[in-house]
Amino acid sequence: MADIYWHRGRRLWSVREGGRVVAHVEAIALADVVFRASEASRLRCLRTGARDVHAWAAGTVTEVPRPAGAVRLRYRLAEPGFRAEEAVVVAAAAAWFEADGTAWVEGGR
Repeated sequence: MADIYWHRGRRLWSVREGGRVVAHVEAIALADVVFRASEASRLRCLRTGARDVHAWAAGTVTEVPRPAGAVRLRYRLAEPGFRAEEAVVVAAAAAWFEADGTAWVEGGR
């Protein structure tokens, strides 16, 4: 199981296992994904202007290529939760994190 989040300074995806960052990668894919976001930390970031890691995806690293039907996933500090097509997404069958910093999901719910 790995946690994935966008590292703003490095402009790479950070890969965390067991609470420890083990790699920074340009792109990665996960299967059986759960999206986590701390609402208290999001509100603190809005209030103080500080940035911290309070939203990430957790899943199993996979090599499956992104299908044409995948939907763009977004996280914005101004809104709670991860969103795809304006709906909050808490889990997905698979997610792809691309080199340009975009994220895509398939089977989001």
